[in-house]
Amino acid sequence: MSYQGKVAQLAAYRFIRAAKKTRVINIITGISILGVIIGVTTIVVVLSVLNGFRKLATDLFLVVDSDVQLVSTRGASMSISDTLLLELKRLPSVASVHRFVEGKVLMITERQSGVVALKGIEQSAYKRMARFLDAGYEPLDNQSLTIGIGLAQKFTATYKTEARLLSPRAIDDGLDALQRGITASAPELPVLTVQNYFSAHRAYDDAYVLAALPITQRIFRLSPADISGVDIYASAGIDNETLKKQVQAWLMEKQLNERYAVQSLSDKYEELFRVMKLEKWGSFIILMLIIIVASMSLIGSLTMTAIEKKQDLYFLYCIGMTKQSIEKIFLFEGLLIGVIGTAIGIGLGWLICTAQQTFGIVPLPYGDAFIIKAYPVAIERDDFLIAAAAAVGIAVLASIYPAKKAATVLDRAARK
Repeated sequence: MSYQGKVAQLAAYRFIRAAKKTRVINIITGISILGVIIGVTTIVVVLSVLNGFRKLATDLFLVVDSDVQLVSTRGASMSISDTLLLELKRLPSVASVHRFVEGKVLMITERQSGVVALKGIEQSAYKRMARFLDAGYEPLDNQSLTIGIGLAQKFTATYKTEARLLSPRAIDDGLDALQRGITASAPELPVLTVQNYFSAHRAYDDAYVLAALPITQRIFRLSPADISGVDIYASAGIDNETLKKQVQAWLMEKQLNERYAVQSLSDKYEELFRVMKLEKWGSFIILMLIIIVASMSLIGSLTMTAIEKKQDLYFLYCIGMTKQSIEKIFLFEGLLIGVIGTAIGIGLGWLICTAQQTFGIVPLPYGDAFIIKAYPVAIERDDFLIAAAAAVGIAVLASIYPAKKAATVLDRAARK
């Protein structure tokens, strides 16, 4: 940095600290800094709470779904060797893998019948969702069902309620048997008993029934080697899109990309996650108005400082500082005010978010009716960096007019 640049920085620092003849300038400067602090704090807290709600929704989806699914490109079912599954599990971003069978079935109980989504899962996958089970974890057997709480209410399915599950193929076989007459044998209809309920996200609670993988394969008339896909769960700190890219790279390496496809949770619920992202950044833009309003007072305080310090500015001009360097004084002053307010706002926001995350200080209204009791918070570094950059950038932009005004005041002083 040039000598004049260093002098401009020093002068900007002294202008902020020095007492003003007009006391209102100090008050307006303080208001500017306070506005930036409040704006930045509010932004990072609100964004962190919205992140928390998004993470909560994702976690609830992952009760029944997974971060990424490996599915067939050639039909509704597929097979995969134990060797490939083991290799897949060893990928750095993969926490666990579980085979599954999923499809629509007709569920018939004594009181109700209707189409539901049946998902057959392995015991390891069922154990993952233990805390969302009404009666706690008990191993799934080939005669038991775990049913979503909303679906249970619709079917008035209590514990030990018997249900018959008909796949589309079983229904077709039944219709064929009717057409062939009494000589045809009726299709086998497995009878399962409601053993447990789960409560996660409404999208699953109102539509899904879970059963053990072997009996589900029998219901869909699949062989023990045939499955619908593989649920892949990400390691801690890895998002589903990163995991998806790693699995796709692995498929390319193994030359299996024509046989298998990869679908992330974000792909399955693209519209929902897009709305949540729009809500987050819409809130960011609206809350930036707080900082913009604060920058208006910053313009006023810097302009008044330029008028009050015209003699000092003229003295600096006389000893060799250029007009550009004089302008830099006020740009540096705006930058300094922005950095001070932003730093305090970021620190305060981080403390509030950490306290909420740790102690749940602010409870949710009617929290007893929800899975969580307090507002969720998820701190993301990028949100803090974006908020800081935007706040400092607005403060610098707000300093441009006072900097030009200082040059005008200098010209007038020189003519006198």
